[in-house]
Amino acid sequence: MGKSGGAYHFKGVLMKHNDPMKNKASILLICGMALLVSSCAKDSAVSPSSGTPSTDKEAIIRSVESDSLGEMSSADETVIDDGSPESLDKEATAIRPIRWGRRIVAVSRHINVDIIGDSIAIATITRTITGNFIIAAAYQDTSRWADTIITKPFSEQVVRKIRFRRIARTSSYLRNWIPVAITLVEGATQPDNANLFEIRSIEYSFPWSTDTVTDPANTWLRFGRVMSGIPVLHIGDSVQVTLHVSSADPDTELAVLRYMTNPVPVFGVRRVRMKLTGSLWNGTAYDRTYSATFYGALGIFTNVGRFNATVDVLSHGSLFDDARPFSNRFWGLPYIVVRY
Repeated sequence: MGKSGGAYHFKGVLMKHNDPMKNKASILLICGMALLVSSCAKDSAVSPSSGTPSTDKEAIIRSVESDSLGEMSSADETVIDDGSPESLDKEATAIRPIRWGRRIVAVSRHINVDIIGDSIAIATITRTITGNFIIAAAYQDTSRWADTIITKPFSEQVVRKIRFRRIARTSSYLRNWIPVAITLVEGATQPDNANLFEIRSIEYSFPWSTDTVTDPANTWLRFGRVMSGIPVLHIGDSVQVTLHVSSADPDTELAVLRYMTNPVPVFGVRRVRMKLTGSLWNGTAYDRTYSATFYGALGIFTNVGRFNATVDVLSHGSLFDDARPFSNRFWGLPYIVVRY
């Protein structure tokens, strides 16, 4: 583990920098209408939308909204927004939830730019995601069909940062800065004190190394195929993900690993329920461990894809209690899949 510029390299990930989801047919139809991905979701930014940037901050905001960076950033909410009923997670045991998923209604975005000294800038992207958590459920434990629809509104705050470096001093501000690194994404329902659990860390076992993340919004990954870079997977590569949760809730959480295999969300979102591999009371809280695996994959007409592998944790009451509010935390790892 080597030190460089106030940050720590841990087996390929740049760590700890101080920079800052009666009648069966009708139930399914209702779920389908309620859970279709909304193409009209509002995603507004506090930034100029047209014209030539006249300041360094405006130029950096415009860069954040560019094709490649915008694609990676929009994957934050795409991977947690559920589609048609056929794609929703099913509970295998005879309990009340039959199908469930999120429907994102609106996304508001704010980009704050801090210029450090004269050559480094940090863009902090804060999104507020609002929507509904919808459950097709049965009140009889032995029922196989849903007899009611439960809707729980939610609001989540999502944070990610991008670091820029100055490369020139010209009157064309867009040419003066380039993005050099990006953090993982961190999201939680608001107010935060409604969450009875914390994500303590996530371990990622890549084909080449194992890396641990404890502070996603301050864990930096460089752009490009370099040391401490954004993980680049080839088709078929597997990544083992191990989640560590500290919880005051005696009921175990539901942890889901979400990832994408195609830039078109309706064709590409995958959800894997993470397996509970350990739970221990330490005297003040439960230490729980969950694990699952995701794979590098692409659509047949795609040569490269920029995605997020998101560990999505829901409280037990979110899914199994019709009165408790939606409680959720998620961390998302940016990664790239290439065909060649």
